Amino acid sequence: VEVDRCRAVEPWPTERLTIFFIGRHEPRKGLAVLLDAMAYLPSDLHLWVASDGPETERLAARAAGDPRVEWLGRISDTEKLARIRGADVFCAPSLRGESFGVVLLEGMACGTPVVASDIPGYARVVRGGQDALLVPPGDAASLAAAIEKVLRNPDLAAGLVAGGRHRADRFSMRRLADQYLESYAALL
Repeated sequence: VEVDRCRAVEPWPTERLTIFFIGRHEPRKGLAVLLDAMAYLPSDLHLWVASDGPETERLAARAAGDPRVEWLGRISDTEKLARIRGADVFCAPSLRGESFGVVLLEGMACGTPVVASDIPGYARVVRGGQDALLVPPGDAASLAAAIEKVLRNPDLAAGLVAGGRHRADRFSMRRLADQYLESYAALL
């Protein structure tokens, strides 16, 4: 992940506590679970939903009665990073099929607490409780509880941000390039 780029973008302004989701709107990304989790969360929250996909119309219609949900559609990479930085929680509720959590690294590099599903691809990137909160995939109540825990506990959020930034630094493009150079030098 390009850590410096993530940190250089200005945070998107918000007026209330905000959750950010980005991902293709298809079953395996878990957006339906996040929308279900909104039923357990307080009315003072705002949810940004970025991107689109085959389930967008159905999910948007299902959430049409919830004024807390804002459908952004496709956004630029710069806007994505700004919204991650502006959000109070970055949520990745995927159900399966994630080989590696680059999006989690972006969230952590942006300095935003991450709440994600405890699936193998994500567990390779984050250390649950240190860099992010991980919840059982498909469990809307647990997802909501973890989001609320981060939003209502500034010390926990600060700890996740610190741990997440440190973890993202370990996967930075600069560090990766240095490791490749060291490997090539050793081979020569």
